[in-house]
Amino acid sequence: MADDFEYVSRARLEYRGGFRNAFLGEVVEPVVYGVQGALRQYYGVKEGPSIASTLDHIVAAVAG
Repeated sequence: MADDFEYVSRARLEYRGGFRNAFLGEVVEPVVYGVQGALRQYYGVKEGPSIASTLDHIVAAVAG
């Protein structure tokens, strides 16, 4: 590549209702992180919807 390129990722986390909301760059809607399956049991989370964890997002990103 002839041109220099630099990318700086901008992320901000907010905790809402026990879930992490990640605001990523210019994307308007946050990505909500939670727990599901065995992680729900491991962390003792009893209530609330099953929501993908950060591990789920990492695996999906690497696989893609």
